[in-house]
Amino acid sequence: MRLTILVPFIGTFLLFNQATEAALAWPDFLKNDLGSNELERLPAQNLYFTYFGLCLLGVGSILFALVCPSDINDQPDINSYVVNTPAASSAVIAKDNFGKVLDLKFGRMGGASEVFDTTEYPAELESDFHALMQELYGAVDLEEVDEVPEVMMSTGYLDFTNLAEMVWRNARATWAITMPFYDAAPKFARDIAFLKHRSLDYSKFPIRLFIATVYLVGFVLLAKPSVHIFVLLIMRFWFGAPGSGEIGSPL
Repeated sequence: MRLTILVPFIGTFLLFNQATEAALAWPDFLKNDLGSNELERLPAQNLYFTYFGLCLLGVGSILFALVCPSDINDQPDINSYVVNTPAASSAVIAKDNFGKVLDLKFGRMGGASEVFDTTEYPAELESDFHALMQELYGAVDLEEVDEVPEVMMSTGYLDFTNLAEMVWRNARATWAITMPFYDAAPKFARDIAFLKHRSLDYSKFPIRLFIATVYLVGFVLLAKPSVHIFVLLIMRFWFGAPGSGEIGSPL
């Protein structure tokens, strides 16, 4: 698929030449069945559909390469990503991943190269985020720290949203509360990597939808010549066509 990136730049030289025209010439038996007049215009039309279809796939591949988060692009499989995450052996990377998970939850991203949309945090990730914060909360000691946000709701359920937002803001006045969470992050490096990968996989929804549409239109254009010939053959088989007349309706 990545080779389609080249099509918008060199597609004219690849497709519009004598060798390609000869390769797309119809065999005699097909001309005989469908009629040469029916097929005279199709090679040029098919070239155009193929060219524009590949161009759209190339544009989609370029956009995908530009906007896809590097973690997803380098390791699409989440299981391999979690197993091989360097955060498991690096406290600095684990803490940085934890900060990015919080950024994704609360709508910010630190790096200028990765800008995330501001759509609502996916409901599918809420339970995973809650479970991670619960594990971290159990690993830190905040008994002697004042002004810790209450996590036990009146309903009896735990809610770490306010506490997690405080950790994300990481204001200097609250370092006594927030820093223990970052210190505990390396103990849960793979859990954090799992949630980071899933969060990134949900990011940039508008541009992802646009790229998917570009790919879809490209595939439709590429499929058009094959579908056209398929329809002509079906019509020839059932109703007959101006050819040899040997194929007709089976009824």
